[in-house]
Amino acid sequence: MSFLKRLLLVLIAVLVLGAASLATVEAQSQASPGARPAGLIIPEGFKKITATIGVELLRKDYQGGTPDFVQVVDFSQGAAIELLHGPIQEKRPGEGVYGGDDPRIASRTLKQYWNEFATSQPNPFCVVNGQFFYMPEAPTRLPFPLKVDGEVISDGYAKEQFPGKQLMLELWPGRADINALTREGLYRSTAPDIVAGLAEDAPKNIKKYVGRTFIGVVDKDGDDLYETLLIFATRSARQVDAAQVLRSFGAQKVMMLDGGGSTQMICQDKDIISSERLIPQALGVRGGVPSTPKFNDRVEITAAEQVAQAEAQPAQPLPAEPAQAQVETAQSSPQVDPAQNEPVLPEVVAVDPAQVTLNQAAPVQNEPAQLEAAAVDAAQATLSQAPPAQDGPPKPLYELTDALWVPGMMAPAMAFIFLIVWRMRFS
Repeated sequence: MSFLKRLLLVLIAVLVLGAASLATVEAQSQASPGARPAGLIIPEGFKKITATIGVELLRKDYQGGTPDFVQVVDFSQGAAIELLHGPIQEKRPGEGVYGGDDPRIASRTLKQYWNEFATSQPNPFCVVNGQFFYMPEAPTRLPFPLKVDGEVISDGYAKEQFPGKQLMLELWPGRADINALTREGLYRSTAPDIVAGLAEDAPKNIKKYVGRTFIGVVDKDGDDLYETLLIFATRSARQVDAAQVLRSFGAQKVMMLDGGGSTQMICQDKDIISSERLIPQALGVRGGVPSTPKFNDRVEITAAEQVAQAEAQPAQPLPAEPAQAQVETAQSSPQVDPAQNEPVLPEVVAVDPAQVTLNQAAPVQNEPAQLEAAAVDAAQATLSQAPPAQDGPPKPLYELTDALWVPGMMAPAMAFIFLIVWRMRFS
């Protein structure tokens, strides 16, 4: 192979590498605008039917089937979950599977839970059925733990049932999580509220189309904290169907609550899924509450605003001394002549306008200097609080030179290759 041919192959390789580098730079420059972070997704077919601050209720209809309902609870907007339960009839201390209580709890209708919840919360949205329970007993017991306001209400009784499939939903202000249920996890958790349930593949009528209530959590901003809670409810679905719906919303973790005839939901005092079954435990969903300023809140006014207000308002004369005010009042008031029974008008005294102007301006002669000093102090305070100025305009996603150095190098190489090919052809 001749020297020219070898040189030609080397230049072609350099040209190919330069084009690849240019494509990489362009791809990097376009990657950020087109990227979509993982998080909450509203699947096709789900439509919002009602909402409040931080909470939405969505519905999807199926031809010839029952609709699916999903509540989207956004803790970052002030929404929250309240764990509700009926009155404890018998505490049964030390009878729980972890050494705690295993109480008997009275059951209620979901309407009773709603009425109590709606009167005690500022922005009630929905109530939905909660944990499993032992139906043959009344009052009944819970198979899995329940913790409310920092107190473990029940340890549960079903330690040996569904091994490896027991989960717990932990609720903190502003976030939630789903983890495996263990004694250590229950009693070491910092969450003030915990309700336990089962995994999506637990053998609980797993393939039957029955009522289902599922929970899912979503990390919408990628900070490893689950700020969004999903509540799925329907009259008829398999376990895999319910879990799949929540995962289509972006749920990273799911948990199964009680289903079958216990599945029921009331939203804004309207029956969404009705059932006559009494239940011992329920979940209340409330929306966020808009913050309103109080009348006794202090309003901080900067020095610059004080200067602006002082410049905008005209100077007010100082109030007269009480004695002088009385004299002026007496002099300006009309007097009555006892003989003629007619009012005697006060004597009008001509006053030099220039002298009046000087007298009125005298009390405010020092105000310009005071305002100027206050403006200087305000400017210094503003400069001390202002963030450091940036050097030049904001930096773009990628430097222009990163995209131009490759074509700049490619142009001479292409010209040189063209020259070599032209000489080889006509030599």
